[in-house]
Amino acid sequence: EDAFAAVTLGRYGLSLATLLAVGPAPALSRPFAEVLDQCGVTDAFLRNWLDMICFLLQGATTKEAPTTLMAYMLSDFYCDGVVLDFPRGGTKSIIDALLRGVRKNGELRLNAPVAKVLAEDGATTGVELASGETISAPIVVSNADLWTTQKLIPKHPKLVDYFDKQAARV
Repeated sequence: EDAFAAVTLGRYGLSLATLLAVGPAPALSRPFAEVLDQCGVTDAFLRNWLDMICFLLQGATTKEAPTTLMAYMLSDFYCDGVVLDFPRGGTKSIIDALLRGVRKNGELRLNAPVAKVLAEDGATTGVELASGETISAPIVVSNADLWTTQKLIPKHPKLVDYFDKQAARV
């Protein structure tokens, strides 16, 4: 789908070929916290800072974050012009931008708990609210966590398989 992916990967061709031939270093597949422990990083401030960075960048702690991802993210900090900053207008500006996008292409309902997600042949078709109202929609976006959302969907093999795979990643 992305024609420029090949260009991006091309820059790392030799490294990628070596990695595929040799395999990743065992430490790179472990949680970042294990690498920090092995390297003797014990300073509480530094550990808390790294936990915060992990959470800001990927919503996980150093105990959950894979070392490969953290190595990549932290290496970007040393590129020219890179800063870790907050968006103009604060975090609320991100929410406002998301709301503008939703409202441009759909409908946003607040204080409207969903009783179940409706689906046919493994594809969502809308939701039924706790009030009993049914809303048809070609796309359903859930802001609930994975496990809550999984309880709302019908037990179709396609949907169960998708959510099981997502749960295995967490």
